[in-house]
Amino acid sequence: MCLILLSWQNDSEQTLTIAANRDEFFERPTLAADFWPAHPQILAGRDLEFGGSWLGISRNGRFAAVTNLREVEASGDRSRGDLVKNFLLSAETNQHFFEQLEPEKSQYRPFNFIACDGDTLCYINNVEAGWQPLATGIHAIGNIPLSERNAKTQKGYHDMDSIMTGKPNHQDLLNMLQDTKPTMNAAEDIYRALSSRFVSFEGYGTRSSSIVTANKNGQWDFWEKRYATTPTQKEVLQHFSFMDDDTR
Repeated sequence: MCLILLSWQNDSEQTLTIAANRDEFFERPTLAADFWPAHPQILAGRDLEFGGSWLGISRNGRFAAVTNLREVEASGDRSRGDLVKNFLLSAETNQHFFEQLEPEKSQYRPFNFIACDGDTLCYINNVEAGWQPLATGIHAIGNIPLSERNAKTQKGYHDMDSIMTGKPNHQDLLNMLQDTKPTMNAAEDIYRALSSRFVSFEGYGTRSSSIVTANKNGQWDFWEKRYATTPTQKEVLQHFSFMDDDTR
């Protein structure tokens, strides 16, 4: 996942709204979002290379997502996708989960990790010390630490802030995620491509977009749009909806 735009406790009806793009090599094996047979409380896509996920929710009202840190040297070899899976399987509070993760986070490949336990939304990476709860409002998480900004995350922040004032539906958010305009005027084609919200390059690009909403009445909705990566594939949009069972 390379861009996560979110609105937290910023709406009278929706506690959480997520609009996110996953950028990945086309050849990497992936399962579409679904309830996992071995862990039916998890609704998420699945990375078949390491078994974790980039973004998901759970029936007991939890959300988690991860991005890589693109220009950071790896210090560990554990899969960052396990952070999403382990949090969604857990019943621990954010505080307890993040406190346990802090001393061992260097064992993972470079990551940004964001998670919601239903009460708080928290952020951590493994290049800076500590973790933090996120304040009410709009946040944009890319492939750099949250403490930094670049043109891509700044444009994402402003576009998310603007669209949320109009009570968008899932299609409005999906349309926003499909912006192909580069935010960097780099000499190399690859860097221009990566600076776009919707990435398209040789064998690499935005493979799916995810929209997640959590209503204050306990209803969760998850839309995933998967994009064609070969001439024979077609775009696919699927939608899941359920009520939080609140077993935290």
